[in-house]
Amino acid sequence: MNQNPVAKEIIDSLTTEGYAILPLSIEDPRFWLKYCFDIAARREFHLLMIKIFSNIDKIPIDIVENLKLISYYLKGVPLIIGEKTRSENDEKGKLRENVVYERRGIPALNLNTFKTLIKNNKLFTISRKGGFFVKVDGDKIHQLRMKRGLSFQEVASQIGVSRKAAYLFERMDMIKEENLLQLEKIFEESFKFSVDIFNWEIPKEEIHPTSEETEYQAEVKENLEDLGFNTFWAKKAPFDGITSEIEENTQKPEGLCLITGLSPSIKRNLTEKIRIVSEISKLAHKLSMFIIEEGKVPSFDNVLVLQKENLDKMKSDEELFKALKKVRRVNY
Repeated sequence: MNQNPVAKEIIDSLTTEGYAILPLSIEDPRFWLKYCFDIAARREFHLLMIKIFSNIDKIPIDIVENLKLISYYLKGVPLIIGEKTRSENDEKGKLRENVVYERRGIPALNLNTFKTLIKNNKLFTISRKGGFFVKVDGDKIHQLRMKRGLSFQEVASQIGVSRKAAYLFERMDMIKEENLLQLEKIFEESFKFSVDIFNWEIPKEEIHPTSEETEYQAEVKENLEDLGFNTFWAKKAPFDGITSEIEENTQKPEGLCLITGLSPSIKRNLTEKIRIVSEISKLAHKLSMFIIEEGKVPSFDNVLVLQKENLDKMKSDEELFKALKKVRRVNY
């Protein structure tokens, strides 16, 4: 799978469906392993963080972990677009059309399935360990079984499963695809629900931020902790990390999460780094801050550029919020 043409197809599809898009530097062949997402896109309340990787079972774990971290705190939906599973030399290794594959807690789709998703969000089958499953309305199955006067054993016999399996059809939220087809044939009704990818949740306990940090990062993190913030470093992102309040404050919802960039020295590409942080902030509807050692850089929407010595002097979160309120805010 050649990533560049796939990226362009994804961007074209997103544009057609009215998404605002931030593609990163996809022309650089080194790019594909550099960041945990290749394209970020937003339409209304949906923020997508998309990673393109041909074999969905060979995506590096650090990319997966960073994608989950960023998606969780930015309230985005992580997506992997690929074409193969581990059986890449077998025809069966190709991703099925209109099937969601779950890999390490992240939904993975082929390109055509992705196009279906953003057009109508009507995907019903999910691949998990043990086969292909469909989310079902167990109450409806129960009501129709009772209405027909069928016992669990009678349903089981018609489908070719055990009585226990027929019993679980009404109590499990997902059943095997082949069993659902038989159930719908028996009752001449549909029992399936679509997989709601746009509300895909990543449990907080599955977030594993890196513990490695530079001396400069450690100093900044300590300063922010004193102000009541946690900072999580993301080595596979076009920014340095995510800063979130240790204790959620409903009075300042805009401050619950900040996209964070650092630069211990003035570099030639510093302006470009801050520009990318600004664009991601606009898509994510989050404020951001970029901490520099010294000097001045051009101002950007949504980004508080803060000299580290000024951060060192802050005594409370109120001082940081006061500075953030002065930043011009623009959202896509």
